[in-house]
Amino acid sequence: MTLDGKKTYITAVVAALASFALAMGWLSQAQYEVVLGLLASLGLAALRAGVAKSPTDQIKAGGHDEAVTFSEGAKPTARYRVGANG
Repeated sequence: MTLDGKKTYITAVVAALASFALAMGWLSQAQYEVVLGLLASLGLAALRAGVAKSPTDQIKAGGHDEAVTFSEGAKPTARYRVGANG
């Protein structure tokens, strides 16, 4: 069993449980802040792992994605020009 796509949800559930524990008086405010700080870093790490798997990063790394195709040497261009000279 892998945790692909589930790490951010697990982090959010644990944060909700920590909030519940604070409301019930099982955690002090200082303990709650430490737990949320750790969970925030875990959530950001999980988010970064998800972004690294995105199609844009796969194309930059040389991987191919069926949903995104470019001809060799082609670069995507903007549909509309933006700026003073556009």
